Amino acid sequence: MSDWYEQVRRTASLLGGRTPYARHMAEKALRDREGTKDAFFSLYRSYLSPFRAWPDPGWGTELSNLERAVLVALHHDGWTEQETAYLCGRSRRAVRRAGEKGLRALGTDGTALAGTLRAMTKDLPAVAEREPGRNRTGCGALIVCLIAFVLMVAYCSALDASLGQHAGRAPFVALAFSELNPLRGPMQATIRYAYRVDAPVTGLTDGSYWVVITESDQRLLVEDATPSDLEISPNGRRLAYHSRSKREVVVHNLPSGRISTISKADASDYELYFSPDGRRLAFASEDKLFVWDGKRRRVPGFGAESTLNGWLTGGRALLIDDSEGVRAVDLNGTVLFSTEDSDHVGPLPDGKTWIGVGSDENRFTRYGRRTGRRSMRLPATARLEKVKCWTSADTFVISTYGYGPSHYYRIDIETGEAEPLPALVPEDLKEVRFPGCV
Repeated sequence: MSDWYEQVRRTASLLGGRTPYARHMAEKALRDREGTKDAFFSLYRSYLSPFRAWPDPGWGTELSNLERAVLVALHHDGWTEQETAYLCGRSRRAVRRAGEKGLRALGTDGTALAGTLRAMTKDLPAVAEREPGRNRTGCGALIVCLIAFVLMVAYCSALDASLGQHAGRAPFVALAFSELNPLRGPMQATIRYAYRVDAPVTGLTDGSYWVVITESDQRLLVEDATPSDLEISPNGRRLAYHSRSKREVVVHNLPSGRISTISKADASDYELYFSPDGRRLAFASEDKLFVWDGKRRRVPGFGAESTLNGWLTGGRALLIDDSEGVRAVDLNGTVLFSTEDSDHVGPLPDGKTWIGVGSDENRFTRYGRRTGRRSMRLPATARLEKVKCWTSADTFVISTYGYGPSHYYRIDIETGEAEPLPALVPEDLKEVRFPGCV
């Protein structure tokens, strides 16, 4: 038995309760990582995956999955903030905010919570051995075959329904993976989307990398980009990312091959957003907000509790989220408007409308200038996972789970029409970027 078995099993019990499922996921993580410390990586990522439904752990019912995972990693497992960010696939800022919000929701502090969590796993019962002479292989194989058959039928039905729904359009064709080449030198390629591959080496060594897909279906490896973030300009000709080698934020201009240095600070603190015209880059670092257009200048009105959420249409102002809600500020720091409702997605880039999206149904509600409810015209077997970003004042991109011609759709807020986006990524990778996302 692995030296890490008991520790991984205790962590799983805090995430999924003292259930057979939690124990199974702990054992699976250890098998996947050959009994090494990397099993924690698999465990946390599976817990936060939208494709896994973990049972109620019996504590912290007011917490989100991310808040619970962060609290367990920091105050039970003893990971640092940076290690927790890597384990959960989030930025350090997101981890910090999730941890603080989780402690507030529980009404406690880190020291007290650490004692509580240790007490919860202190008397974890021993694993019961499987009864001898019982052979479940045949039954398990039959169940697997039945599930595979049902999924095949569901997929074919969804594909037929989707093609009928989008009659008059060219049918969606899956993209074939091409050879993976480095992104180097001048090129006329236009980027269609990008995805992140998480590939740890040993311990918590970071082996993650980004792959960009061009309009001609090339797969290009962005060798120098860290996994913390990567943004694509609306025209698909520029990339902004955190450089591994320089430890700086850089902008890579594909047509010229030129790489411009933006700032020299801890890359993990940045949030990057291209303006709608692609000429400027907004980023937050060390509780300060900056805009770069060849020169860098600071935008006032940004504090320790603030988060940059992108640009308004036209690039005249930036959207900032903090403890009091969402507000729009121009480049001089003047507040143009604000809303106290930070639970909704938005405001939209038009600055006058925002939406609320229910996770239990494929519908959204518009508020502000264009109030009303509308259904998203998704395939019958596709369900909303989350809103990825805004691509204009009238469209937003969502990711889905289930079956259909794509896992990503562009939604029109006037009609609810869902246009499948041809993004072919490995099955377990859902960190995807599209051009112009804000």
